[in-house]
Amino acid sequence: MDNRKKNSIYSLILILAVATVWLVRNKIMNPDEVEKAPYVYVTGEAQGTTYNISYQDSSARNFKESIDSLLKQFDNSLSTYKEGSEILRFNENDSFQFDLPYFLPVLKASKEIYSASQGAFDPTVYPLMQAWNFKKEVPSIPDSAEINEILKYVGFNKITFDEKQVKKAVDRVSLDFNAIAQGYSIDVVFDFIIDKGIGNLMVELGGEVRAKGVNENGDAWAIGIDNPKPEASKAQRMAIIKIHNQAISTSGNYRNFFVHEGVKYGHTINPKTGFPVQRDIISATIVAPTCMEADAWSTAFMVTGLEDAKKILAEQTQLSAFFIYENEEGEMETYVTDNLASNILM
Repeated sequence: MDNRKKNSIYSLILILAVATVWLVRNKIMNPDEVEKAPYVYVTGEAQGTTYNISYQDSSARNFKESIDSLLKQFDNSLSTYKEGSEILRFNENDSFQFDLPYFLPVLKASKEIYSASQGAFDPTVYPLMQAWNFKKEVPSIPDSAEINEILKYVGFNKITFDEKQVKKAVDRVSLDFNAIAQGYSIDVVFDFIIDKGIGNLMVELGGEVRAKGVNENGDAWAIGIDNPKPEASKAQRMAIIKIHNQAISTSGNYRNFFVHEGVKYGHTINPKTGFPVQRDIISATIVAPTCMEADAWSTAFMVTGLEDAKKILAEQTQLSAFFIYENEEGEMETYVTDNLASNILM
């Protein structure tokens, strides 16, 4: 064999060797032949609750410091518990020009869901929440006259906004995004991690979840739904729902309620009546493309009740639902939309 042929063979072998190393490093060869990238687990506290985040990263990067900073900045915009936040500054004034990038997206989503839910979802419930004051051990019980006065400045159609600012069309209108902001904060963190090149991840905050890809076992992310029976412990599950590049949120009054003079009041306010809801749905779980949507709609369906929820879901085909409700005899039943049935374990 002449030297030219030998050199050609050696060159080919070298190229194949380099290509093999590249394929291994980039996980393109058979996964069984490549070391599995580790999953990173990040936990912390935010928004008066806790968060748990899991993602697969070949470099095992820990994003906790950036996530905590991001969530603090988010609260500076939309938290009604954060002194000096953008939302409180709007509530105290006639208008507000946006500084941070979070206020406008929530306004846009709120407007769409307010309209689609026929007013069942309405972030202008803030003065009603203050009147009932569920934060106290024994909430206030406002009378009908007080509620009727407050309802004069409740209604999302009483504000206007554009790309730069939000204004009040009626004095004393105030916003409360607690039924949508937590879901949106999960989307913000989720997008931050996705932008780092992560493909498999799960972000949970306050029981709401958004996930993509698979978990450490290579399975779809599975989320447990609490059993709302009074005697059931928090560890007992009514169902398990698998999600694929989706978000999930559950709203319910089965643990957040108080009893006054024999009447049971939940902590979800009907923005149309000004009083806590007393509907057949006791737990509403929504699966949606984003957690902002899932969060808002799970609250809205607690207000609409089962039959109106079914009508809305027939039009909002991007949503899936699992409802736990009480029938006319007071017995607990479940309702599952057809587009969720194959992903739910009872």
